[in-house]
Amino acid sequence: MSELRTRDVVDADLPAVLSIRNRSFGPLGVGGEDWWSRVSAETLGGRMIAVVDESDRVLGAGRMRPFEQAWGGRHLRMGGVAGVYVEPSARGTGVATTLTRALIARMGELGDVVSCLFPTTASLYRRSGYEIGGFRTRTTYAGHLLRELGSARAGRAVAAGGSGARPASPEDAQLMQDLAREAQARHGVSGPMVPTTDAFRGMLERDELIGYVVADGFVVYDLSDGVVTVEHLVAGSAQSAAALWGLVGSGSSAAPTVHTYLDPRDPVTLALGGMAAYEVHQTPWMGRVIDLAAAFGNRGFGAHTSVVGQLVADDPDAPANTGAWSLAVSAGRGTATRDDVSAVDGSALRVGARGLSALWCGWSVSRLRQAGLASGGSPEGDAALDAVFTATPYITEYF
Repeated sequence: MSELRTRDVVDADLPAVLSIRNRSFGPLGVGGEDWWSRVSAETLGGRMIAVVDESDRVLGAGRMRPFEQAWGGRHLRMGGVAGVYVEPSARGTGVATTLTRALIARMGELGDVVSCLFPTTASLYRRSGYEIGGFRTRTTYAGHLLRELGSARAGRAVAAGGSGARPASPEDAQLMQDLAREAQARHGVSGPMVPTTDAFRGMLERDELIGYVVADGFVVYDLSDGVVTVEHLVAGSAQSAAALWGLVGSGSSAAPTVHTYLDPRDPVTLALGGMAAYEVHQTPWMGRVIDLAAAFGNRGFGAHTSVVGQLVADDPDAPANTGAWSLAVSAGRGTATRDDVSAVDGSALRVGARGLSALWCGWSVSRLRQAGLASGGSPEGDAALDAVFTATPYITEYF
């Protein structure tokens, strides 16, 4: 195999990249050309990288979509790795590993402090420091239970300010993004992305989904083949939640089944008059730390958490993470300070890139040890790091 190198994908490369994509995953379906045009336009110019041989033939490509991801209720710049395609005849020659390492380096250059992806194969991404961070969960409800939730509070299912639910329009996109950000901060969640204003506007302009808005909330859902699928639902009060869920369930005679891609601990579970169905489907996603100092300094923490943990990381693909660290949390904010590695004693936990990513995503140190991803340290130090990184991350969108 000739020597591999990487470079930015340019417009002239797109037919070759699409051809590799189709040979790897099959032809685009209905609407696929519009999707391909959108994601290509989003990532050309620095966020799509190709692996080429000595004759500049494209052997693989991948993109880093520019997202924000909530961690502790605060929003960090996240590179969403997607569209990783390798020419089938070049598999097993190092193309995929070369590509993922180039993507990691580029994300660091662009200022993405964390990364996320949905893996087709975990081993490839683990070699580059990714680890399982959580799940995208589909929960199923009986539509009549949601209808009854709305009916039970019909007299009060009007949001603060006196505005009832109304159909959403593209002009509501900024409001919807603001409400989504506020809700993620209010609940202190970790993992979910917040769609951009343009993404919300596009959903409504293309009539892909149905949307309704109240003064302090909104719902976006799909209705097809007699099934409702809720993509987003944000509510600032019990009354708004009841009104929006009531809308979702209002057509239960024609659409008796409701799927949701929301927080697995969405408050509807507490308010509903019955249990969710047992058909729960989970899709795993993987996370990675790109820049520990920047990510830790912008992550949210419990307002009453006050703790300091010691950590030594070895991350050759993201050198900014390598070294000894003092991780301090106080009053809801965190600081990551470099220590002299030679001065760190055996009480500091030692992890590689995978262990660092798993720790970031809330895996306890005891589980990292059992998986062979951590060494050294002490019981006291383990407890401190567990307190620092405690989280139950989830994602609601697939990309």
